[in-house]
Amino acid sequence: MPAVIPVRSSHPDISRRSFVKGLAAIAAAIAVSEACNGPDSIVVDNEQKKILVLANRGDPPAHFSTLRTSSIALHHSAGAIFGPGNLVMRNRGNMYLVAPYLARRWVSSPDFTEWTFILRRDVLWHDGTQFQPEDVKFWLDLAVFGLKQGDQVRAPAYYKGELAIKQVEVIPPDQVKITLDEPNRFFPDILADPRIKIDHPRHLMEKRIKEGEINLSPSDIGMIGLGPFKFDSYEIGSVIRVRRFDQYFEQDPSGAALPYLDGIDYIVTTDALSMDIAFRTGRLDGTARGFGHYLTETRLKEYVKDLGKSVVFPLMEGGTFRLAFNVLKPGPWQDARVRRAIALWIDKKAAIPLVLDGFGWTSPDVSPNNPVKDKNFVIWPRLDSQDLVVNRIEARRLLGEAGFSAGFSMGYLCRAENGLPGGQFLKDQLAGLGIDLRLQIVDEAEWNRGRVSLDYDSQSGALSVLPIPEGTEGVYGRFSKAPDAYAKHEDLEIDRFYRELKDASTYDRRLDVWTQLQKYLFVDQTYIIPIAEITYVQAFRDYVKGLVIPPEDGHTFTDYATVSLER
Repeated sequence: MPAVIPVRSSHPDISRRSFVKGLAAIAAAIAVSEACNGPDSIVVDNEQKKILVLANRGDPPAHFSTLRTSSIALHHSAGAIFGPGNLVMRNRGNMYLVAPYLARRWVSSPDFTEWTFILRRDVLWHDGTQFQPEDVKFWLDLAVFGLKQGDQVRAPAYYKGELAIKQVEVIPPDQVKITLDEPNRFFPDILADPRIKIDHPRHLMEKRIKEGEINLSPSDIGMIGLGPFKFDSYEIGSVIRVRRFDQYFEQDPSGAALPYLDGIDYIVTTDALSMDIAFRTGRLDGTARGFGHYLTETRLKEYVKDLGKSVVFPLMEGGTFRLAFNVLKPGPWQDARVRRAIALWIDKKAAIPLVLDGFGWTSPDVSPNNPVKDKNFVIWPRLDSQDLVVNRIEARRLLGEAGFSAGFSMGYLCRAENGLPGGQFLKDQLAGLGIDLRLQIVDEAEWNRGRVSLDYDSQSGALSVLPIPEGTEGVYGRFSKAPDAYAKHEDLEIDRFYRELKDASTYDRRLDVWTQLQKYLFVDQTYIIPIAEITYVQAFRDYVKGLVIPPEDGHTFTDYATVSLER
């Protein structure tokens, strides 16, 4: 359920626990204007249409290509340009449901290996060209299979593994059939991942790629998309401007055309404190999405002190702060006992104030209010719940048994933009176990390259976990299938778990397999160490109406099609 807290200046002293726990009692639903899948409409007079001004965490990387990166610095504006989904999208009224987007409907074969999508006939690219089923095939073929042309190679999209597509076929005049490698009854749920966007128009790219421009990107063709706003201009280090696309197909329940806004200006603000100053002095309508820019306890109190009830603070569950191992690279961490010792040694609760800026949790009962999420599937906080002193005694025993009682050195891929607090926390924690964690601090280009490589001993990983178990293979699976997975391994047992998940036909069976998989990942093999869950806090002026804030995953609903300004 989308949620927002109205903040009053008479209550400036907000502790982490009271803030998060208080959400369950006082959060009210944000007014949602939903095109085809939400409850309410917003009526806006023409005079009220304005330009929404938002902070953006940084310059969009990868030439604006959503095939190449999941960075929120791109995806915050990509939702407006390319749309909130692809053939399908997450439902604006309940993100755990799948809604139609570019497809009107879909059907599957009885064994769930073939999915046929019937497309809308009223969708236009921003240059006025009709959207066709051939566009879907062109995009998916690039994303899933990549391309080899002479001695040139175009790599598939980073998310190809989670789709597991064998073939894409066009069925004239308006259908696309997708055949999967194996049955998957949850394929539409996985496809609804908002990171998976159609951003490569066939009519502008196919000929040029065949002529040798094999790595053509959206920025090379003017960012022509299908979303509610068309690209207007981009000044590096300054601003990304998008403006209303008058021929956009979505409507609200009353039949009014979306979007309501005239446009959005995304102000590139790499420094969170500079963003705070800009917001508090009236130059921004909303803060940025992205770890490092979400508000901290201290910063939030300053907002409340200065601005009082004129600001609202939406919350969402963020990703997990974690440590993941590259077991394909030689080193002591290839021994499961060593990885387990590290997991037992880390003081997870200590990460909340030091790494997560005071907003986070290690127990679901203090997470943000999310009445539509099944907390039975939140497994990891129940693991390693013993006393820390007891855990650390066992950690030393395991490390000695593995032959590393004197410790060792291990590298850690550390993102310069926002990973230093986490890296320093882990370095300080592991020093007590005799492990020298070497922080290998990198810029955004190397972060995006390095995290999908086998060059580093360990890392935190980047992607959020999809909200259904069957959609998590992209972050937990084998390196050869999912290079952007947190841990780097080739464990075929993981494949077996995901097959069983996709075959499970009852709630109890799904929960049982998911529980086994989590225990295998986090305890038996300890490929990944979940440390704490992040709670994300943004700020918006109270005149920004119609926001759709997802209960989790900040990449969701970045289209702003339902937003209006009511000053």
